[in-house]
Amino acid sequence: MNVNNADLRPTGLRARVARFILGKEWPPVPTQVATTTAGVTDTTWEEFKNLFFKVSQERLDVYDDVEEMENSIDEVATALDILADEAVNSERGSQESFRIVYEGAVPSDVQNLIGDALERTRLKEKVYAIARDLLLYGDEFLQPVVDGALRVARVMYMPPRSMVRNEDLQGLLLPGEEQGQWAFEQYVPRTNRFIAGFYPWQIDHLRWNRRGSDKYGRSICWTARMSWRKLRAMEEALSINWLTRAFARLLFIIDVTGMSDKEAGLYIKRFKNDLTMQKIASGVIGPEAMSVVKDIFIGKGYQDFAGKIEPGLTDVKVLDTSSTGFWNLGPIEYYRGKILTSMRVPKAYMGLERDINAKATLVQQDRRFARTVKRVQSLLSEHISHTMTLALILQGFTPTEVKYSIEWPNPSRLDIAEEAATLHAFARADETLQKMGIVDPEYIALQHVGMTPTQWNAVKDRIIEQASRAAPGEGEEIVEEE
Repeated sequence: MNVNNADLRPTGLRARVARFILGKEWPPVPTQVATTTAGVTDTTWEEFKNLFFKVSQERLDVYDDVEEMENSIDEVATALDILADEAVNSERGSQESFRIVYEGAVPSDVQNLIGDALERTRLKEKVYAIARDLLLYGDEFLQPVVDGALRVARVMYMPPRSMVRNEDLQGLLLPGEEQGQWAFEQYVPRTNRFIAGFYPWQIDHLRWNRRGSDKYGRSICWTARMSWRKLRAMEEALSINWLTRAFARLLFIIDVTGMSDKEAGLYIKRFKNDLTMQKIASGVIGPEAMSVVKDIFIGKGYQDFAGKIEPGLTDVKVLDTSSTGFWNLGPIEYYRGKILTSMRVPKAYMGLERDINAKATLVQQDRRFARTVKRVQSLLSEHISHTMTLALILQGFTPTEVKYSIEWPNPSRLDIAEEAATLHAFARADETLQKMGIVDPEYIALQHVGMTPTQWNAVKDRIIEQASRAAPGEGEEIVEEE
């Protein structure tokens, strides 16, 4: 028996959920005509499963998924906000997200050049958005724009879905100057319409969680997409369940003793009409929506069954149509937990205190979270360093001769406290070791305090200068007290 396409339209809760979410896209037009009932069932379920649970590995499809996740899941949007905020903002409320610390004697004109470049590009204001998009997409393409005076005038955001990275077999950027050979190329998304090509130095490509063999990074939501699709289907089904079965239903048991099938049908139909119709105006009646909050009046008499008087069978009962789906949220909590695990943000940061089982667990989560935040800061430092290097080269300076470091706010107060306690313990041990002649101040400064040789030389000069000021000068008499 052949089945028409119209007969393949699925029914039941699963199909209602699909149509509720996908609208006109469901059901899809079958590519083949099924010939058996089993074939129809298998075909519709396979198509449904592919629409909800099939995760694409294509880069642009991944971008579409993560954007929808950010717009539809509160936990994802909040986790991105927390990660970006922890990476660039200080707990003390400092206005600067990062600062440049120069080492050694760096000329003031070089410092002014770097400061002007950062001010023109407004990187200190933009790093939050850069960090958030980097985590969301896994890729961030930034173009430093150079003006006529060979200065870095601004940094322009390039939409990730429009950019293509070209590498050779060794993983190095191509140095060509024609389409397909540029280091970076920009296209109209999902088309072959070429827009522009760029040299390697013209685009700064930041990649989060990149695997060694991949040209592109991976979104922090990468592994959460499968759980997100399942969670979305379950939440929509739960919403439909709540909406369609929010109230209890009434079961009317009508006594049709002694009636034929036709008479019973007409009697039940008349009973239903009398119960659901009301007088709207004089001589006009209309339907009335049933509600569980209204009183129902039904006449109930007695009948003689073989000489024995029995009450009529007409009755009204309440059907409880609720199911475990109303209160069993275990599966939804399970998939939500998987999504939060992928986002690498402790549940305590999301306000889910009931999931905290011990203080030691919270401390360990804080440390692990701090490492993730530092990884974000490291990638942001790469972009800032790239911009500063380009600004120096364009003005004729050698970047390797300018010693500096980029400092970010510490994401964990626990790390600061432990660092201070460790330094105090080292100081007590170093005092004993120095008295024994095993270590000297330079060793302590470099190994335990963490100074660079340049910083130690500057500190040593200040110590000598202060000691000379405190010592009596030549020709001065030292008066000894009797």
